[in-house]
Amino acid sequence: MLTMKASLSCPDCDRLEREYQLTIAEICSVVGKRFKTIGEKLCELFRWQDVRDRAVKACYEHKKTHARGASGTRRVA
Repeated sequence: MLTMKASLSCPDCDRLEREYQLTIAEICSVVGKRFKTIGEKLCELFRWQDVRDRAVKACYEHKKTHARGASGTRRVA
């Protein structure tokens, strides 16, 4: 399973990773679940994909805060 490699010392990274993993579990659940119509299934799948995309964006935005040095300037890799 794909992970986003949460930081060992940052509780926010850990929380964001858990949120991301929960969205992946929900997507898998929708894929395996039966719905009355394919349209209902796709609607639910797209909804969870949007939730996942927001979780990924939040994680990357948070990780940018780790790229700043002690002086407050951004480190360049």
